[in-house]
Amino acid sequence: MAKIEDRLIEALGPAKKDTQAPAFVPRKPIPVIGYQRIDGERFHSREFMQREWDHVWTKTWNVGCHVSELAEPGDFRLHTLGKESLLFVRSNDGEIRGFFNICQHRGNLLCQVDSGSLDTFTCPYHGWKWNNDGTLNRIARPELFAQYRDGVPNGELDLAAIRTEIWGGWVWFNLDRHAIGLKEYLGEAGSHLETYELEEFQLIDSATFEWNGNWKHAHDAFNESYHFESLHADFMNITEGYDVPIELIGMHSRMINFNLTVSELLGNAEEMTPLREKFLGIGTLVPADYKGSLKDIHLEVIKAKRAIENDTYMPYRRMNDEQLVHQYHYTFFPGTTLTQTPEVSIMFRYRPHPSDPGICYYDFLITERRAPGSEPPVVNHRTYRHGELQDYAEAFDGTFDPFLANVLKQDGSNMTTMQHGTASQGFRGMILGDQEVRIRHFHQQIDRCLMGDYPWLDHG
Repeated sequence: MAKIEDRLIEALGPAKKDTQAPAFVPRKPIPVIGYQRIDGERFHSREFMQREWDHVWTKTWNVGCHVSELAEPGDFRLHTLGKESLLFVRSNDGEIRGFFNICQHRGNLLCQVDSGSLDTFTCPYHGWKWNNDGTLNRIARPELFAQYRDGVPNGELDLAAIRTEIWGGWVWFNLDRHAIGLKEYLGEAGSHLETYELEEFQLIDSATFEWNGNWKHAHDAFNESYHFESLHADFMNITEGYDVPIELIGMHSRMINFNLTVSELLGNAEEMTPLREKFLGIGTLVPADYKGSLKDIHLEVIKAKRAIENDTYMPYRRMNDEQLVHQYHYTFFPGTTLTQTPEVSIMFRYRPHPSDPGICYYDFLITERRAPGSEPPVVNHRTYRHGELQDYAEAFDGTFDPFLANVLKQDGSNMTTMQHGTASQGFRGMILGDQEVRIRHFHQQIDRCLMGDYPWLDHG
């Protein structure tokens, strides 16, 4: 167990009040859910990829876009998941809807630009039109369709709808019309994050990275901190990634990353280096003349935020002490991670390629809690191919620190080599330790789906 947990208990004492998001400290035992190796075939097999599509992606809740991207009637945005092109739109009646982006005449892709604002969607092939609520607007030359001489039966040619719900400022969707509701699907883990009031956050940046690796490699990279010491050695100067608390919550999971501290694994923990000076916050919420241990800076920030909780628009009052400064990291099965402090929430989405198990899409979406009345920024989504960026800071419009951006690049650097290595005849399967229990749990959830075990579906 990381020593930082003992210091939190010693300095702050037991939780002073019950909070909607339970604290990680004191930690619960990391559960033992088996020791079997995880085979490499699941990262490469096209048959396994198809089974995932049929039994995972088409039956679970995933995120399409941020509500702010559909601010006004007529605003629309496309999203791809595997082979499907999906259209999300705020209709003229103000309701947000989702559709398969498919013309009902000959199956052409209906909308062929990523975003915009329209009252009607027109297929560029034959000119058929649909209203932005999905209802048919016009058949080009209807007299040429004898089957509709007496009129089109109500709803027959409307766009194919998908199920959508709003939570946390995001538009979620499910391709299975019989699935349980979103809030029930998110369950206890979703309830925890309601303390952040995520619906008040503004989207400030959005980027997609196409990586040469299976989507599960991307998922696994961001659901353990065991790799910090080796892959992100500099990062350990401003965080504690060693032996962190982890919890499994139904099909979902969470962990905490301790911020504003120096890892106990570093020998020079009390030396003020330029990197630590930049990120540890001395001179802001921590007095410039702070003389305490650099490992304990997070404790000073917790106290400072608690002191102003009644005088800020930030939801500090609703939070436990840990939440005020540390990174609460939640992953919702199968492909959505939310990691946040009270001020910034970042979503990671992991998406499969339409046909190639060796390629995935990793989306990095930054939202920020800004003062009430702040004008939302204009966000231009960008996509980058594998190896296109030498410096990941170029992927962000000044919204993400260059040092942290290149921590992200380090994670992406393993995608090709992991994809290559797990295909080897010499690979006997992944060996996972306690700090990788979220990965084991995730792959077990996939296996449950492939066996037809869907506890979140309700086919009545």
